[in-house]
Amino acid sequence: MTYHDPYGQPLPVPIHVPYPVPVVPQKSAGVAVALELVLGLFGVFGVGNLYAGRTGAGVALMLSFWGLFWVNFLLLFVFIGIVTMPLTWIAYLVMGPLLAAQGVERHNSFAGTQAMIGPSY
Repeated sequence: MTYHDPYGQPLPVPIHVPYPVPVVPQKSAGVAVALELVLGLFGVFGVGNLYAGRTGAGVALMLSFWGLFWVNFLLLFVFIGIVTMPLTWIAYLVMGPLLAAQGVERHNSFAGTQAMIGPSY
């Protein structure tokens, strides 16, 4: 079927122009783990998760570590903190990088899916 203008002339067939697909940059799991480990040595956890795009997990790790740090500091006065403070630090030093690497994997798989499917308008 051809379309005609009011004067009877055929109109050109509209050409479908694809929408540009937004490119989501890939993130490195090594960088996320390094951020968690290096800054975790100084008691700053969650930065690797922030890098991975998991803002909620990053902020939760930061706030919960410092909350538990002060609880453990108070427990030092009854000598329980001598045991619980290093255990808390070690747990966060293990848990933080694992969560950050998982977040990067999730981000990269989502970025790959978006590139294949294209934008949803």
